[in-house]
Amino acid sequence: MHFAVRLLRHRGRPLPGRDVVNHPALLGDLRVEEIRDGELHRYIRTARLFRDMEILHHDERPTLYDVHIVAMSPQAFTLAGFERVDGAEYAQSWLVTSY
Repeated sequence: MHFAVRLLRHRGRPLPGRDVVNHPALLGDLRVEEIRDGELHRYIRTARLFRDMEILHHDERPTLYDVHIVAMSPQAFTLAGFERVDGAEYAQSWLVTSY
């Protein structure tokens, strides 16, 4: 399904609300699935955003690891987990809305 995703954190730290709203949303096809993670040596649930009309290398796709739903309403839902940036793992949350 096609969604607009807004990142709520940067390198693990919460972003101010004005920064979340003013930064353009990432648009694309959101997919949640379980995969075997080579670094953690276990299966984890991931959320990945595949952007429309673009062919992206696997490392360029926004990915949220060990994902779970934090909140949900008719207008939006929030996913939380962690992201990997330059070999480090940081807490991350996504605000997801339809577009």
